[in-house]
Amino acid sequence: MAYISDELFNEICSANNIIDYASSFMTLKKSGRNYMACCPFHNEKTPSFHIDSDKQLFHCFGCGASGNFVQLVMRLEGLDFQDAIKQLADRAGIVIPENGARQSDALTEKKNRIYEMNKAAARFFYDMLTDPERGRTGREYFARRRLTKKTIIRFGLGYSPDEFDILLRHLRSRGYKDDDIVEAGLAVTRNGKAYDKFRGRVMFPIINARGKIIGFGGRILGEDKLPNGARLAKYLNSPETPVFDKGSNLFALNLAKNSNERDIILCEGYMDVITVHQAGITNCVATLGTAITDRQAKLMLRYGNEILICYDMDEAGTKAALRAIDIITAAGGKARVIRITGAKDPDEYITKYGIAGFKKAIEKAMPSTEFRISLIKREYDINDTDGKIRFVEEVARVLTSVDDPVEVEAYIQKTAKDTGISDKSIYGKYMEIRGKTRRPAPARTREEYQRRELRRVNSDKPPEEKITSAVREAEKRALSLICRSRSLALKASRLIEPEEFSDKVYQDMARRFYEAARAGEDPDPAILLNEFSGEQDSENLAGAVFFNPETYGDEEKTLYDLIYTIKLNRLEARIKTEQDPQAIGRLLKERLQLDRDRAAWGTK
Repeated sequence: MAYISDELFNEICSANNIIDYASSFMTLKKSGRNYMACCPFHNEKTPSFHIDSDKQLFHCFGCGASGNFVQLVMRLEGLDFQDAIKQLADRAGIVIPENGARQSDALTEKKNRIYEMNKAAARFFYDMLTDPERGRTGREYFARRRLTKKTIIRFGLGYSPDEFDILLRHLRSRGYKDDDIVEAGLAVTRNGKAYDKFRGRVMFPIINARGKIIGFGGRILGEDKLPNGARLAKYLNSPETPVFDKGSNLFALNLAKNSNERDIILCEGYMDVITVHQAGITNCVATLGTAITDRQAKLMLRYGNEILICYDMDEAGTKAALRAIDIITAAGGKARVIRITGAKDPDEYITKYGIAGFKKAIEKAMPSTEFRISLIKREYDINDTDGKIRFVEEVARVLTSVDDPVEVEAYIQKTAKDTGISDKSIYGKYMEIRGKTRRPAPARTREEYQRRELRRVNSDKPPEEKITSAVREAEKRALSLICRSRSLALKASRLIEPEEFSDKVYQDMARRFYEAARAGEDPDPAILLNEFSGEQDSENLAGAVFFNPETYGDEEKTLYDLIYTIKLNRLEARIKTEQDPQAIGRLLKERLQLDRDRAAWGTK
């Protein structure tokens, strides 16, 4: 991927329309000069997500997500900067020159070669499926699974004949070498001889969020026993390659990301996903033959507010659902469980109860805590005193992993009602177990939660760098004023150094604003935000500076007041932590001088 100059970056973004792009992910409403929507990055009913179409920036006043056009593409589609800018360039028909590559030309060439081979292989597998003779077995399997031709085409399904080197010969004829085909995961070697990796299987292309085929899954159709008694794997996936990491990708995410639904349904297998999509429910994905990973959970949470787990409800599926809940929760998300009782998988459930029945099951998806408690309830007879005691203890143990105090209280009250044990006693057991696990009691209010977060964020900083939320807000507002006025930027540059801001992001922004003002230029927000790409906390902090909705009667006086607040905070933090009496005396003098200086600001 070539280096992107500021000029080319602006050309690519200007050739696209952030409103047109965002409209495919959310419902936008005009609000003055901006557009508003419910945030795609957190669950909300009242829109707090704003897009500035002139500056091509976005900001959510609810969760703090913020950035420029390319950073929006990165978050919505799970791409890095290079892939996001490439996608926008392709969308606009702009060719990015291949000079000054950010990654080695050799690696780029290798990845592109694998993408090309995968595309050729997928086309070959589809041709084999539609071949009157060779593809009959594959077509019969898909017919038994009631897949339509439209679905087969939409997912690019295919068939690999049970022959040792039919794909190899096809790819060789297109100029690819055996070593390259093996590296792409389409062939394997044994005793120095290469042969096809996938044989006698229906084929499922695995496509990333950019629409690139990164690998394949194959389901065996013929005899799965070898002459020596060993069994072949029912499902076989591509190995890890330069373009395929099974723990970082999801089957059908390329389709699910375009769904209008606000949640993501997680199924166990490829056929489950395909069946659900064919039923018209397109927000469905599956892991790639392994248990869910933290990376996959985070990837799903980019596209959905909650993850609805739709696994088989047998013992193995239940255990897998519990593991998935833990991983999704650890990734900062919420999970619910779709219970498909009366059928072994979504395909059978839809066949028995219809699409309407499956949609009703989705609507009744059980919150993860309730699901855990329902499993515990099966194990104990709550009409028996001993069973009742053990049930309450297990419920209390589950609740120690819940951080929302309202949720904890709700389930304590429900458990009290179910068992007849007082909520006070259950809460006592809950606090006893929480104490043993040394977890702090949950915050009782949003304000308390925010205070804790502030303490956590500041806990590893030197005392003089510990800040309050009020000072952080003052810094943001001061930068908001500085960035939109060269005159104010020049005044601020004489009063407060970039290093006096508490965060490196703010320090860098102040430095850039001062430099632009001294050069007689206005800072370009979108270009400046590129400096923070790849670190969402930094993107959010920087982007919020350009979305200050407040207006002031006297902007210069307001700026001076904000700078005074920032400088005063730093001084007071140093005074509180200083031990040397002489040093304290000097700091107190600085404090008095600051008051005198503030009185003079704006009079010179």
